[in-house]
Amino acid sequence: MSTDPTEPNQTLEFVRRAFQQQQDAITRTAESVDAAWADAAQYIAAAHSVVTTGLGKSGFIAKKMSATLNSLRIQSASMHPVDALHGDCGFLTPSDVLVAFSKSGETPELIGFAKHAKTIGLPVVAITARPESSLGALASVAVTIRVPAELDSNGIIPTASTTTMLVVADILSLLASKQRGGTVEDLLITHPQGAIGWSLHQRVQDVMRSGGQLPKVSLQATLTEALSELSGKGLGAVCIVGDEDRLEGIITDGDIRRFVASGKPVEQTRASEVMTSAPVTIQPEALLHEALVLMEQRERQIGVLPVTNGRICVGLIRIHDVVKMSQR
Repeated sequence: MSTDPTEPNQTLEFVRRAFQQQQDAITRTAESVDAAWADAAQYIAAAHSVVTTGLGKSGFIAKKMSATLNSLRIQSASMHPVDALHGDCGFLTPSDVLVAFSKSGETPELIGFAKHAKTIGLPVVAITARPESSLGALASVAVTIRVPAELDSNGIIPTASTTTMLVVADILSLLASKQRGGTVEDLLITHPQGAIGWSLHQRVQDVMRSGGQLPKVSLQATLTEALSELSGKGLGAVCIVGDEDRLEGIITDGDIRRFVASGKPVEQTRASEVMTSAPVTIQPEALLHEALVLMEQRERQIGVLPVTNGRICVGLIRIHDVVKMSQR
């Protein structure tokens, strides 16, 4: 291990610079987005099968795109350009599309594969830093990546370029899925297991706290009573209900902290004065995936959701319980 005191600083400086270079490549590519993106996504969405290809590090990006497309129920296969020219291209039909990754756009094996694909009748989508290259010239459409520099000192190791290609591949895959009208049902079919599959197959009612575990107090309750219920059930929130258990609001740990910070007396306060009225809710039949989206994909994330059937409060679901159950 080195004892040079300057080495840690140099290491951190390199890491920060590397992150910045990656970010610069993605930002410049985003700033150059043009109509080619829409055309490329349309070719992919309209294809019977999407064949992705690349050589070296670009080949791994091609494989990742193919895997992503398959998970979105868009049939795809990754093909090595050399193998393609030695028999594997028998898989291709004119109703397919070839997506070719090459920073330089001059890789001989890739050019040969793309040319042959065109003779069969396939459109070619090029992902390249040089749209004026041989690959760009023969492509039906070329999506351009902008890479100021690779991360190594010589500027030649595929790093920022492959990162940017990966981002482009993911975006095009999602665009194509959107154009095809992709749904959650598609993901249900392609993700039978794993955390994604679990969240898509389980429903809120399978995880929510209900019955005697549900923390709730009446609209007329004092804040002291609400605090007792919140503390006793230990779920980080208490539901405030009116007649026939209609949900009127919710008090969370965060609401309590803000109230205490205000200096107002607890004893003289009603729960209804502290609650958040008309909170975000979810139905018991909803997929857990929907609950996670409601809790996480918002400007201020929330950790709990009241579960309602109509306006009736029937349960409470916490993000902690969802995560814990998904890890079983």
